[in-house]
Amino acid sequence: MEEGTRARFHELSEKIIDATDLVSRLLEADQPPSEEVLGANASVKAIAEEYAELLAAVPEAERAHVERTQGRRVTDLRRHAARLPQKESGQAVRKAADGGFPFLFSRDPPKSIEPSRFGPVLRRGEAPSYRVGGELEAWCGTCGGLTEHAIVALVDGRPKQVICNACNARHGFRTAPARSKSLPSVSAAKPAVPAKPTREQLESRRKEEARFALQKELAEATDVRTFSTKERYKAGEIIQHPEHGRGKIENVLKGSLLVRFRTGLKSLSLI
Repeated sequence: MEEGTRARFHELSEKIIDATDLVSRLLEADQPPSEEVLGANASVKAIAEEYAELLAAVPEAERAHVERTQGRRVTDLRRHAARLPQKESGQAVRKAADGGFPFLFSRDPPKSIEPSRFGPVLRRGEAPSYRVGGELEAWCGTCGGLTEHAIVALVDGRPKQVICNACNARHGFRTAPARSKSLPSVSAAKPAVPAKPTREQLESRRKEEARFALQKELAEATDVRTFSTKERYKAGEIIQHPEHGRGKIENVLKGSLLVRFRTGLKSLSLI
């Protein structure tokens, strides 16, 4: 990777950290100002577009690594921002002609778009192409939001079955929650009994709560150490890593650290 591209990715990493902190703060507010919510959404959109532009400049041999690191951080940020309150008034966003292609094509595209990992360059009016094994964003009921999925089956050239990269759940392709079917009332005297959540749903909820708790702790931390292989650390400390951003040390091993970042648990070598 060229040095200039590497430097721009570093700047993008800092933007992702700032945007994540802003979104977390707005989600914690009872009634976040609409102007700040609009600004946060605009920042997230700009970050996603900048990432797609930078990914196109990365050599093919290095793209898989970039997608596993920066790409997942951008996806996590977008999923996080999707929880912000939606604007209740104004002009409705027109749904894309393809029925809900991933976020880079969720609105009318310009004359040309570099869609990074989602396929060849699309021009106005041109339909997207899909392939088995390709990746796109879809709604996951287990995770409760939009996540990255791998395509496992196509029907007439469109995704039919996908697998969630976050929880490995296999289901039909959709970009929004499935509509609940109204059931006939059995008896007016017997109230409906809420369905008991499954083990997978409880585990997914627990992971989501732990992730938000970590994001809040990292955002509010004031005693943050800059990561260096020459320093010594202990469990519980908050560090700033040049590539992964802020993280909390979970364990100190001989010659390495186990650190929980916003993007997940990673091992950092001290050698």
